[in-house]
Amino acid sequence: MSTPLSGSTKSTDIIEVGKTKGQSILMLSLLFLIGIIAYADRQIIALLKPELDRIFGWTAADYASISSWSQATIAISLLASGWLVDRLGIKKTLGVGLTGWSIATILHAAVRSVSGFLVVRVALGLFEGVGTPASMKAIRTTFPREAQGRMIGLLNAAPNLAAMGTPLIVALLFPALGWRGTIITVGASGLLCALLWFCFARVGSAEAPALATGHADQPTLSAWRLITGFALGKFLTDPVWWFLLFWLPDLLHRRFALEPSSMGFPLAIAYGMAGIGSILGGYAPFFLTRTGLRHESARRIIMALAALCALPLPLLLTTSSLSLGIAVCGLTLAAHQAFATNLFGFITEWAPTRMTGRATGMGAFAGNMGGALMLHLLGRFAAPDQSMVPVFAYCAVAYLLGWLSLSLFAPVRKLIFKPAKVGLNLPVPTV
Repeated sequence: MSTPLSGSTKSTDIIEVGKTKGQSILMLSLLFLIGIIAYADRQIIALLKPELDRIFGWTAADYASISSWSQATIAISLLASGWLVDRLGIKKTLGVGLTGWSIATILHAAVRSVSGFLVVRVALGLFEGVGTPASMKAIRTTFPREAQGRMIGLLNAAPNLAAMGTPLIVALLFPALGWRGTIITVGASGLLCALLWFCFARVGSAEAPALATGHADQPTLSAWRLITGFALGKFLTDPVWWFLLFWLPDLLHRRFALEPSSMGFPLAIAYGMAGIGSILGGYAPFFLTRTGLRHESARRIIMALAALCALPLPLLLTTSSLSLGIAVCGLTLAAHQAFATNLFGFITEWAPTRMTGRATGMGAFAGNMGGALMLHLLGRFAAPDQSMVPVFAYCAVAYLLGWLSLSLFAPVRKLIFKPAKVGLNLPVPTV
């Protein structure tokens, strides 16, 4: 009588494992799609900037103001969103946020002034801030601890795919639909994605103990040191990403006289390199651990190598070769994504599960504030009679500074496990 029962139990286990795996793949696919939509919504204005310059007559200072206020709004939203994700759950907060920022994107087509653009960009930022903490919380509660870094690497490739594909889409849509029709089309795709999210997303529980940890060990560092190291790393390095996201099309227009219709392929190459950097950043520490290194040591080595890859960026200011210019920009974008993937991997692995939303929200807040500061200062440095050398010089060393800051607050030697006291017959607590 016991044999059939045993066989039945095994069959049930196989079904449950397959169901869980399928749900995990579906969750990653939905988060990936949402990441593409989010960055397409941000990038569309940068790609259309030469056309909008002619229509609205705004100055470099106007554009910098719009960009910086948008980033500052997202930063403030991230703080509230992290708390909301931890309190209200992933599905509801991310679904409402996606719907809100997609509507804000569509409303760009209705404005007729610079101030109108500022209002809708702020509205977009208020809703878009939920994306990062909700996505990181979903990774933490859906995937095993040892796989979270790789999943973050794949998820971080979404913005790069968007940045690579959006210029091609704009190049196709803009001649037929104009700038307003192009923006409406991109925003409407976000509403469709929100519908898919509400219908098909299946999120884990708030803690998901077995998936989130897999053991009962505790890091010896306090949560505030972990979050501070993460936040400083984001504050110092995210400005480089936002600078290139908002200004690379304009830089290519200035340096090489490229128009929106001819930017698609060069930008696709640069952001394609960024996507490769994201995936490599997620998988490289895993492969290094096979040589005997601890995972955290392997992560720091990859981050240091990424920091070195950003050093050639100032060559863009001196070269007359479009190919070399795209290469150094693409290398910097790849370095950023590899670095950012491991930063997020660090905080999702070491921060307490109950604080994942808030921890990632605070770090992303710091990164967006750094980006807002950078975009604000660019209004001065990007003027025709000014030099952008200081901006490029900072971008070249930003990742070295971020690596040093993380090492100061969360050195590898301090990230050792302190075994928790768990009885043999008691459930394993979460980290």
